[in-house]
Amino acid sequence: MRDDLIQREILTENDLKWKAFIRPANSKRSEEGEPIDLKLIPSKKPHLSAMVDVPDSGRLSVFLPAQLGIVGRKDAQIAQRVHARIAFDDGGVAIKDGISLADSLRCLSGGLKGLYYLHKAGKLGDFEYAQEIDPNTSHDVRTGTMHFMAIEVERQKYIFQPRSTASGRTLRATNLPPPPPFRMNFLHDIESVWWAYTWIFFYHTDTITANSHDSFDVDAQLRQYQLAFPGAISQETRRDFFTRITELQRTCESVLSDRCLDVCHNIGHFASTLQDSHEKAEKKYPSLMLDDSLREDMHAKAAEYFDDAQKEAGDIKLCRLFNLLKQKRPREEGETSPMPDNAGKRIRQG
Repeated sequence: MRDDLIQREILTENDLKWKAFIRPANSKRSEEGEPIDLKLIPSKKPHLSAMVDVPDSGRLSVFLPAQLGIVGRKDAQIAQRVHARIAFDDGGVAIKDGISLADSLRCLSGGLKGLYYLHKAGKLGDFEYAQEIDPNTSHDVRTGTMHFMAIEVERQKYIFQPRSTASGRTLRATNLPPPPPFRMNFLHDIESVWWAYTWIFFYHTDTITANSHDSFDVDAQLRQYQLAFPGAISQETRRDFFTRITELQRTCESVLSDRCLDVCHNIGHFASTLQDSHEKAEKKYPSLMLDDSLREDMHAKAAEYFDDAQKEAGDIKLCRLFNLLKQKRPREEGETSPMPDNAGKRIRQG
């Protein structure tokens, strides 16, 4: 039976050049003078184009044993690179386009649960912007949707640290330690969920209220919506909306419809719990106390608020305030009424 031939390439010690030799696969080596048999080892890992290697063909590749210390030529590398392009498309329906209150709350609750596992793994919600950071620098990039951005992230500073005492006011600024660089933490992610939760109820009302002829004041709710979600950085009205709990509760009771208020009556309590957690984390400022117990407690309470809201949501359908405003706006002077559907048709008698 014919011997299979195997080609090997080795590097000599004196001239560092590759030499090829051929010998029978089952032949015996002499004790002296014959090169080491460098068996090809199949690799289960595809070669990466980013490593300036041969692009993966989908087949097993081969490489020489690393333990032999063989060094390849520089010109043996292939400079060709393969570039991939990934196109993303939205799936499902965005919360802003949904009309079912229960579905919207279920989505937020699921998002909160996803954040819990991310936080437990030491990651934050804006992980698509992940990058290596210097521990002595600030996270100075505001990412995310403006409406749902946490107050501290928006302002790039901690605002819930203890207030200075009477004795503390006498300290000179030179005696105070430098403030720590601002960093986003898991409380900011949960606060963003609170803002999305609150946005749903201030941006919409229920369809029963929208279609009724009661005294619902769409303009009053719209004004509060614009104060809470101004769409601009560092607006005092937005900070006050979140931090002044008593006024927040009164606002909810005065402008939201009764059916919506029955569902979101815990907006103020949710905000208060978040502030308490921020204060615990910043209690020993400039040191931050973001421990596991704080994370577990805040997530558990936030999940409970959503569970309570979902139980009350029922089959409530949502209507955007701006759509309702268009329906109810008075006709401008000189504007004629729209023609009825039966215009020009003779009305039957009897």
